[in-house]
Amino acid sequence: MKGFQSIIFGYVLTSSFLMGPCALLAISAQSGDTLPDNFIGFDSVPDKVADGSVVRVRYQCFRPCHLAVEVVVSTLRKTDLVVFRRKWISSAPRVYRIQQVLLRLPPSISHHPKFFSSNMLDTQNVTVRAWLDYIKKGSEISTYHSSMLKIYKVLQVMPVSQRMSEPPTGCPSWSAQLIRQMTTDRIHQCPHETDVIDMLKFPMASTGEHFGVVRRFQPFISGALERARVHAVTQPRFQNSIYFDDTDGYFVIGGGKYMPGIYGYFGPINYYRFGTEEVKNQLHPESILRGLEGAHKECREIRTFTKAFLQEVTKTHLLSTTNQAVCTPDFLRLWDQFGKKEKTCTQAWTWETHLKHNTFFHFLLRKQDEIRAGSLGIKHLRTSLFDLAVGTMFPVVEGQRKITNKSIALLEVSSCFGNHRASLFLATTHLSGLGHSVSQEQGHVYSLIGALADERFALMHAAYKHTQGTDGFPKDLNMAYGYYSNAGAQTNIDTSRGHGNKQYTPEYIYLSNEEDLYSLMHETSDVFQYLKFQAERGDIESQKRLGTMLYWGQNGISKDLVSAVKWFERSAMQMKDPSATYDYSILLMKGQGVKRNYTRGFQLLKKAAAMGSINALNGLGWFHGIVLNDHKNAVKYFEQAALNGSDDGMFNLGIYHLNGKNPEKPWRNESAAFQQFLSASRLGHVAASVEAAWYLSTGGLEGVSQDVERAVIMLKKVCEQNGHLGFIIREALQAYLQGSWREAFVKYVLAAETGLGLAQSNAAHLCEELNLSNDCQWRYLNYSILNSDPHPFSLLKMGDYYFNYFSSSTQEDSLSMAEQAISMYSRAALAGNPQGMFSLAVLAKQGHIFPPSVLGLFEASRRDEPDSVVEKILKRCVQAEDEEAITPCSLALLGLQTGKALRRMTQNRAQLFLAYASLLSILVIVITVPLHSCLEHRYSAFSQRRRTSSVSHQGVDSNRERGGIVGRAYRAAENSWLTMNGEQWLRQTSDLAVTLSGVCLCAFWTALLYHLL
Repeated sequence: MKGFQSIIFGYVLTSSFLMGPCALLAISAQSGDTLPDNFIGFDSVPDKVADGSVVRVRYQCFRPCHLAVEVVVSTLRKTDLVVFRRKWISSAPRVYRIQQVLLRLPPSISHHPKFFSSNMLDTQNVTVRAWLDYIKKGSEISTYHSSMLKIYKVLQVMPVSQRMSEPPTGCPSWSAQLIRQMTTDRIHQCPHETDVIDMLKFPMASTGEHFGVVRRFQPFISGALERARVHAVTQPRFQNSIYFDDTDGYFVIGGGKYMPGIYGYFGPINYYRFGTEEVKNQLHPESILRGLEGAHKECREIRTFTKAFLQEVTKTHLLSTTNQAVCTPDFLRLWDQFGKKEKTCTQAWTWETHLKHNTFFHFLLRKQDEIRAGSLGIKHLRTSLFDLAVGTMFPVVEGQRKITNKSIALLEVSSCFGNHRASLFLATTHLSGLGHSVSQEQGHVYSLIGALADERFALMHAAYKHTQGTDGFPKDLNMAYGYYSNAGAQTNIDTSRGHGNKQYTPEYIYLSNEEDLYSLMHETSDVFQYLKFQAERGDIESQKRLGTMLYWGQNGISKDLVSAVKWFERSAMQMKDPSATYDYSILLMKGQGVKRNYTRGFQLLKKAAAMGSINALNGLGWFHGIVLNDHKNAVKYFEQAALNGSDDGMFNLGIYHLNGKNPEKPWRNESAAFQQFLSASRLGHVAASVEAAWYLSTGGLEGVSQDVERAVIMLKKVCEQNGHLGFIIREALQAYLQGSWREAFVKYVLAAETGLGLAQSNAAHLCEELNLSNDCQWRYLNYSILNSDPHPFSLLKMGDYYFNYFSSSTQEDSLSMAEQAISMYSRAALAGNPQGMFSLAVLAKQGHIFPPSVLGLFEASRRDEPDSVVEKILKRCVQAEDEEAITPCSLALLGLQTGKALRRMTQNRAQLFLAYASLLSILVIVITVPLHSCLEHRYSAFSQRRRTSSVSHQGVDSNRERGGIVGRAYRAAENSWLTMNGEQWLRQTSDLAVTLSGVCLCAFWTALLYHLL
């Protein structure tokens, strides 16, 4: 029996040994069918945020690969903030493995702080993600967005009150303990929350396009309100009602990216989160809505009146003010009835209409010949009305300049005919008080009319007002984004047509800066002619500069595409400069100013890329993708350009991520596209900024929190690059240089109302030059300093205003005014302006205490003495000024340091004695130098007389000389000689005194220089 069992056991063992490899092969083959070559997934992952939790990742790689597990946090201010990362390498191909990762999270997101902490993160979203990518050659680093495979899971964020207490890591500071004791017994109150949300507090103008207001809602903080909201979502009140969770996704009022809106005015709108049986939505502000209705009604009346007038002019002879075309007034018709001469009026407009639009009627009478000839249509009519209104502005009345009623009437008619820059200027006159009185309601009406018409400047104006919350517009960044997104999209389209004559790159020429004005040139100026001479000699830099100026119309030069192409070609054909070769190749491919030639352009592109042009790499990618339809090489070139800092390369790479045309990664990847758009937007790329701003405004992309403020700032910078805005700034500058200051003022004001700081500073300058009201000047100066990068001129002007007000104000107001002045001067100093630094030094000398943020600019602190603070400010000022020139800062610094040196000298008795001796030396020198000069003159005269006397009395006996008249003369001369000996002694004494005084002064100045240096 035992032998039989042994045989069976041996048989089984042998069978197992022989069948084992077959079973393993079968399992391997089966696993190969179920798992792909590259695979990654979560085996286990926690549901909540907890420090020390474990994540198990299972994976398999076809070849050696990188793997990583990351924890990413999104807050209200930041997105994709990585707080944990663990990487490893898998070198075994096609081996199924499981990796265990221990999560170590920062206490700011996983624990409840025991003491007060300033490092707490306002966590909105926590995501665990893992990714897999092949090991790449070179220095290219794998990331989550560029990886081949990726997975993620969103973790539940626990409220702060429900988290575990943070383990103590050391003794808390005294301040933390104090704050803890102060807040321990405090009764916490929930913030005010309501279920009625004001979706729109102010009317919005919708153009019917893909632009609108985006709103997102968060769950209630109060547990009771949140339970009521969830109950309203899950338990509909009526059978056919549609309910949804309003915290999922976002709301769009107007148009969105995927659906156009409805043309017209929206708002105000209220949203009831719990639902309601009765909707109460009062039309507030009612005056604005009535004003809109009245303005549109009046425009219809004006268009009807104009149509009838044009028909009469084309049918009949010249009209007059008493022509039969105008119906007689009622009192004249009644008079005719008494006289039994009743008539029936058949004309299209009444006498009341004629009187109401009298200014416009007389304008049409003067233009009858042009109307009859067909040279004055509606399009030309609105332009002529606007130009006439600008030309009749600001007559001098009682020392002040106001816009006349005639100009306002012409602007209103021009607005009705579609010139919505007239609408914008009407809004400005009503909001600013240039038109006799401030009327915010009328200003709002014309602002909305201009925005409804899709006019670029009016859209930027409405967006800017809602961004700042000025002139009666409520501060609403979501509404600002709605307008800016429209203007930004138009700017993106305008950029592709930027070579047109109606578009110019905005040039920042400040009228208050003489250096800016001197930098301008024209075709006959010496600078331009010299540049042209150098270009003719073959200087590449001059040729490039000349071509750029003529292509874009820079530095006051008019655009000349043909001449620009000539200079671009001459610089490119030298094959020495990669940027010149690239510029000309692009012109060849686009066919701008030269016949399109893809072959030659492609050859030049390759040469420019070989010479090191990064833009040429992007151009090669564009050529392969658009012309050759070779997306694989296109992506390769775009990646090379992006890695080298090309914003166009980043944007084009983002487009490939978005449309999924990358052959190696043929899927749509919005996260990777957003990162590329965001990177390109930081470099000022217009189209990338528009795309990135949309993702930030909605917050709908996984891992991207809603950040409307950042989106608005991004789009504002885009809109300020608009070519039409640059064109009107150029026209304003040309008008100013030609002496047409009224025209320049109007155009600068139109640009200033869009929020452009340059135009606001120049408008304020012209307000002062044209002697307009002070409100006009301070209005635009205030606007300019609200920008993110205001010009120092505006900051200095506002600082001077606050400083002068502080000098003449009462004690109660003086402190706040001084603080405002310090703030303005410090912002100017931060921009590197020497005058701002000098003004700060003056205030510090007067004893004003600066905040630490201002002192930190000059590496000073409150522990420093006032003179030390002043000295540090003046030293920084001297560094910012021209070192070769004598400037106010250098003189003030010299005086301050000299005074400090003198004070240090007086602290030592010997040096104090030397100082007094130096003063005495100066007095001695003042007295002895004239005396020495007088004695020298007398000695010269005496020597001349002695020589004369000796020559005239040669050979005379000495006894006879002594006894006679000659003897008396001799004795007199001898007495004079004795006197001259005394004078000689005085001369020698004075020389000694001057010498000693000089030595004393030299010692004094040596000591003074020692203390100075």
